[in-house]
Amino acid sequence: MQQGMLSSVLLSATLLIGVPVATATEMQPQRVEQWLQESQVHDKVAELLQFVVEDDIDGLNFALQRLALPVQEVSRYLLLKKIEDQNLILTPKMALFVEQQKSMVPTYQVLERGDGYEFSVPAFNYPAIANRLLKQWHQDQSTLAFVLDAERKDLILKDWLKGTEYQIQAREALLIRELDSLSPEAVKGLTDQLTQEAVTSWLPSSEVMVRLAQVSESAEVYKLLWLMKVDFNSERELVRLARVGNEFSLNQVMQAASNPSLKERAISELTKVRPMSPEVQDFLIARMAVSDDAKFIAGELASQGYSSWLEELASSNQRVNSRAILSVLSQ
Repeated sequence: MQQGMLSSVLLSATLLIGVPVATATEMQPQRVEQWLQESQVHDKVAELLQFVVEDDIDGLNFALQRLALPVQEVSRYLLLKKIEDQNLILTPKMALFVEQQKSMVPTYQVLERGDGYEFSVPAFNYPAIANRLLKQWHQDQSTLAFVLDAERKDLILKDWLKGTEYQIQAREALLIRELDSLSPEAVKGLTDQLTQEAVTSWLPSSEVMVRLAQVSESAEVYKLLWLMKVDFNSERELVRLARVGNEFSLNQVMQAASNPSLKERAISELTKVRPMSPEVQDFLIARMAVSDDAKFIAGELASQGYSSWLEELASSNQRVNSRAILSVLSQ
C-alpha cells in the first residue's frame, strides 16, 4: 500500500516538474502498458484536449513542455490518439501542431526480439498518428476545395484531372467519392463541360464517366460513355442499369448496344428483364431483322423461356428474320 502511494506521489511530481532524461531510452513493454493505463495521465490528456478544442496552440505547447518525461511522451501519444479516434477536425493552427509532432523523434523505444532478429520501435509512436492525421487533413482540404470550386462553377475538369499519375488517381477518387454531395446545378456544370463541346477531344477515365453518368442521370453523358473503349467499368454499369430496370435505365442499355463491343452483353441483359417492357420487345424485334443478330437474340430469348414468343414472331412478323429464328429453335 505504501509503495502504491509513493508511486502516485512520484507520478504527480513528474507531471509538473521537468526531469531531464537520456535520449533513445529502452522501455519494457509492461511498463509501456502501465503508462498507457495510468489514470492521472489520462486526466492530463483531457486537459490538453481542451486546448485543442479551443484552438490554443501556444497553451497546448506550454502545457506539454511543463510535463516531464516519460509523462510528456505518453501524453503526446494519447492526445493525438484521441484526436484521431474522435475524428476532430483540425484547424490550420492545429494542423501545424500535428506537423510538429510528426517531425519529432520519440525518446522511448521498445526492443522487439524474434527468431534471429532484433529491432527497436517507438514505445509511444505519436509521429505515426500525426502522419495519419495530416494525410486525412490534406484530404479534407482537397475535398473542401473541390466542392467549393464545383459549386462556384470554377472547376475545369480537363485542367483539374491533370498532373502525375498519382495526382490524377487521387483526384479521380475524390470526385467519385464526393460527386453525389454536390448540388444538381454543380453536377450539371461539370457534365456540360463534356456534353456541350462541339468536338469531344478529351474525356476522363471510364470510372469517372460512369460516376458522372450515375449521379447526373444524363442521357448525353451515357452516350459518351458508350462511345468509349469498353472496359470493366462500362460493362459493370451496363449490368447495373439492366438490374435497375426502369425506363431510363433500360433505354441506356439499348443505347449501349450500338457499341459493337457491348452489343451482345447489352442484348443478353435485356432478355433477362422481367417483365419485358413493350419498348424492349420492340427493340429486340427490330434487331432480329439482321440474320446474325436474329440468331444471337433468338438463342438468348430461348434460354430465357421465350420459345413460344419466338415461334409466334417467326410465323407472323415480317420484320424479323424468320429463317434465322427457326434455325435456332430447331436445335
